Amino acid sequence: MKLLALDTSTTYLSLALSHGEDMLVFHECVEQKHAERTLPEVSRLLADAGIGLNALDGIVFGQGPGSFTGLRIACGIAQGLAYSADLPVIAIPTLDNLAHQAGEGQVLVCFDARMQQVYSALYRTGANWERLSPILVASPEDVALPAGTTMLAGDGFHSYPSLLADIRGELPQSPHPRPHAAAYLQLAKSGRYPMRHPREAELLYVRDKVALTSSEQAQARKR
Repeated sequence: MKLLALDTSTTYLSLALSHGEDMLVFHECVEQKHAERTLPEVSRLLADAGIGLNALDGIVFGQGPGSFTGLRIACGIAQGLAYSADLPVIAIPTLDNLAHQAGEGQVLVCFDARMQQVYSALYRTGANWERLSPILVASPEDVALPAGTTMLAGDGFHSYPSLLADIRGELPQSPHPRPHAAAYLQLAKSGRYPMRHPREAELLYVRDKVALTSSEQAQARKR
């Protein structure tokens, strides 16, 4: 399959293009410049591959959770590209991506949700891949270590050291703290995620609050 994957859920812009046995990747911290950088980098990848957008079989994007603005940018660009070339879209959760990058085992993913919270979910990866819990948002201190966990993944453990100290123990941690577009391509090819018309593209926010109030920020600084 020829697929383009994109993720703008963090400060990184992550793009990957598969064509035949080859893959081209752009993965770089762009801070808040996703809107300016994404389309030019997509065009460059397509030019480097020597193919047009209409040669693809679909557009894959990270549907969240993550940065509210970033998620909307990824979804909007994926929809626009898909509409222009009459392609389907494939939406994949960011935490699924992090679990996939961790390798085979039972993986607890904690992804920084800002506002003194993390997104978390438990996975069984490998041949019998399964998300074992819903993707939830919680305070770091409320995240428990499920029995049988063999690996930790996601930047939440770095962002909240107390979480790391409380539940990490001797468990190894994935060296990939954020979603990567190459992993989206691998997940898309698994067949677990449906191809949909771009008008059916959906985002996974998990929570609907964008920022803390000033009083909530003050309380958070006291912790």
